[in-house]
Amino acid sequence: MSKPLVVDTHTHTTTMLPRVAAAAYHSVLRGRPPDVGLGEVHEGAVDAVVAKAVGDPIVTRWHLRSPFQAVQNQLSAIENEASRVGARLVDTAATVRAAAADGQLAVLLGLEGADCVGTDLGLLAQLAAEGVRMIVPVHLGDNQIGTTCLPWQQYVGPLPVRRQAVGLTDFGAEFVVTADRLGVVIDGSHADEPTLLGMIEHGSAPVICSHAGARAVSSFDRYLTDDAIKAVAGTGGVIGLWPYFMRGKGTPTLDALTDHARHIADLVGADHLCLGTDMNGVPGLADGYRSEKDVPLIAKHLTAAGFSDTEVDGIMGENFLRVLEIVAG
Repeated sequence: MSKPLVVDTHTHTTTMLPRVAAAAYHSVLRGRPPDVGLGEVHEGAVDAVVAKAVGDPIVTRWHLRSPFQAVQNQLSAIENEASRVGARLVDTAATVRAAAADGQLAVLLGLEGADCVGTDLGLLAQLAAEGVRMIVPVHLGDNQIGTTCLPWQQYVGPLPVRRQAVGLTDFGAEFVVTADRLGVVIDGSHADEPTLLGMIEHGSAPVICSHAGARAVSSFDRYLTDDAIKAVAGTGGVIGLWPYFMRGKGTPTLDALTDHARHIADLVGADHLCLGTDMNGVPGLADGYRSEKDVPLIAKHLTAAGFSDTEVDGIMGENFLRVLEIVAG
């Protein structure tokens, strides 16, 4: 039997934003975690990452191109960086394992925010044909697919945000059905509960939430209620441990992160947990976790919290690979 693999189901590369926009972002958030290149990921004993372009206006407008072209540019940059550092682009669980067996970092392409597709399912099909294997349909703003649990405006103040009814739209239902048919994993992270439950209702494949937590452990809009956790698990999906912490929201320590793991495991079983660090995508991290190089510390804390070796192996990668094999092969 091959060794259990470590998979980070939610990352970004350093090329998400154009250079000028990235410099401005870094200057505003001077205390943010350091950027991590794909070439450094192996230092954290990580075998595979899902590297996500961002397709909503908060990023695409900075590229000064059409939203879909902005995403194409980001995906090309991910591919170029992967090639430059000797990583391998993959699109199935089998090819993840093959890359790891050859000592190469496996990189799956993903998309966070499907705003760039508009209402053209042909563009979704194009993304799938180009190797995109995971999509977060709704990101930091409501869109043609559904509504978000935490609009970007709420990060900066109580600004009005709603311009549509809460929940999955009719087009959103078509989007989910089509993604399932194309072998694309639906990632319900960021969706509000009505939208997430709509994705689950209309889908026929496992749905995941790659970077989340349990609202019963810590009150945060981005975390899932017990009902939502059960619904995701009911599809065969997984929920990602997310070491985010900023302005009192998130997981302040790795022990707090394992509190989320224990609650979810007690509720639905440890085989419905995975890892999603949000590498290069968050302004703050849990104390003691600074970059992808510290991923092994998460495994150590899970062991210290009483998870068995088999459970830890599942959380760190094997559970997600089970989902990927079901959805994409």
